[in-house]
Amino acid sequence: MKKAIAIVLCALLVVGMFTGCAKKAEPATKLEQIKAAGVLVVGTSPDYPPYEFVIAGENGQMEYKGIDISIAEEIAKDLGVELKIEAVDFDGLDSALQMGTIDMILAAYNPDDKRAEVMDFSDTYYIDEVVALVTAETADSYTDLATSFDGKKVGVQLGTTLETDYFPQATGAEKVALKKVTQLVSELKAGALDAIFVEKPIAESYIANNPELAIATGISFGVEAAGYVVGLPKNSPELAAAVNATIKRLVDANAIAGFAETAQDTQDQAILD
Repeated sequence: MKKAIAIVLCALLVVGMFTGCAKKAEPATKLEQIKAAGVLVVGTSPDYPPYEFVIAGENGQMEYKGIDISIAEEIAKDLGVELKIEAVDFDGLDSALQMGTIDMILAAYNPDDKRAEVMDFSDTYYIDEVVALVTAETADSYTDLATSFDGKKVGVQLGTTLETDYFPQATGAEKVALKKVTQLVSELKAGALDAIFVEKPIAESYIANNPELAIATGISFGVEAAGYVVGLPKNSPELAAAVNATIKRLVDANAIAGFAETAQDTQDQAILD
């Protein structure tokens, strides 16, 4: 009898050991992983008002603001999780997404074939015009892309479609690609650059604080704007569907235009270094 009891106890012990060692099932999809973590980590390059920038809050702490930040807040709200903004140099965002240090990219981000090889995209949520930002005293001298930039130094943000799609249209120009738009503007003001190719709201933002700058109104580009999308991990259809649902809600309500207006009212507080 004692032997039988011992055998039963041993069997129960073995079962208990296997039960205790059994691993809890991991979330299967990226969307489930984000919800399980309770946090959405969004990568952005916060030097690009009115889309993403930093201001000093009432308590002295830095706060992220801008069109893309407002969209990120809405996505996180719809997912039922907290939002964490991760500041990354623009040319490092793709790598951060692939390595999994961020869950998505919101950074005035254009889709292209090269990026499509390593990530998925949301639906387009905003389309903007690209312009040439120059000094006010030279603005009238820029009349066309074929001749006006010959021998000129033109700045673009590194890793953007401004570098790959727009700069090549400036015949004879010398490319200067830097990580931050703030660096480009400083170079333009110092005379080290002749022009910067940038989205119109960005140009207008810097002109508001630097009246010595202006848009070269005689310049128009031959590339149709692709619009801005959210960069998402490759093969994450559930997350894409959730993000697209938020985008549709915001577009249908014309909420993104409201985000743009709020950002433009706030961008004069942007800390740009």
